[in-house]
Amino acid sequence: MAWVGGVCVFGALLGFVGGAGAGQPGGQPGGAGSGWAALSPAAAFDDRDLLVAMEEGARVLWEGGRLKELKCPDQGCAVEAPKPGGQAIDFAARVFQAESATVVFGAFQRAEKKKVAFGTAGGGFFISSSGLCVTCRHVVSEKGTKGMVVMARDGRVFPVKRVLASDPVEDVAVVEVELPEGEEVPVLGLADRRLPVGAPVFVMSHPDERFYMLTTGVVSRHTLWREKGGVAHFMSVTADFAKGSSGCPVMDDTGAVVGIVNNTESIYYDNDGRKKQLDLQMVIKNVTPVSAMRGLFKDAGADRAAE
Repeated sequence: MAWVGGVCVFGALLGFVGGAGAGQPGGQPGGAGSGWAALSPAAAFDDRDLLVAMEEGARVLWEGGRLKELKCPDQGCAVEAPKPGGQAIDFAARVFQAESATVVFGAFQRAEKKKVAFGTAGGGFFISSSGLCVTCRHVVSEKGTKGMVVMARDGRVFPVKRVLASDPVEDVAVVEVELPEGEEVPVLGLADRRLPVGAPVFVMSHPDERFYMLTTGVVSRHTLWREKGGVAHFMSVTADFAKGSSGCPVMDDTGAVVGIVNNTESIYYDNDGRKKQLDLQMVIKNVTPVSAMRGLFKDAGADRAAE
């Protein structure tokens, strides 16, 4: 199994400078050359400049003392699960809605000589306009992390204030992002049903720092993993994703979130234990289903009784 949200430090990219104002916390992204695509369904990204813009904004927050180490309480939170929108909109509009609410997590990691290095850590999505966000627990609990930020789709960079709730078995967390007073963000709702095998899904993710990539597929199966601490639930899909995408949303044909990206499993014909395998046959894509996410919210009992 391979998680797809490990911290990836990109110091080698620091020679590429974003446009003026790019990535400023709570501000607007830079203009031409900043790497930021306009918030438009046909926008184009410059991924390497976008990384620099994100780090610029994150370092302003770091140097201003706005970031701190996070603790992951293994408990639920007194927040109601967001309801699915149920709006009758076309597929392109649903994709744009998902893109607008999806974020990139960035982390400062302990480095040599008491310095910190910055890199991307995964993804997530807003579930409340006031800044609550869902992601994988392993995205926000990486050992050595000194502070985290999220970058919204419009280029604003915000501090991660705290982890409100998490589940170490299902690998899900709800975090609070600190927004400027009066600011609101786009949100996604959670589906109120488990999808059957064959149902269509789409994913908005950040594979290996290719930001905001859309892939489509279907549900291929549901499975249980019996872990030391309990039973983890997964839904396998045929929609692609890769490292850097942990915590990103997986949606149904209405645009409601049905799962979050978690891990991949590579199957080789001759698994002889060598580090470099040459006979890859299949990569299984596993997501944490909506039922596991809903378990962190105060209305979880009613939701599970209805399943």
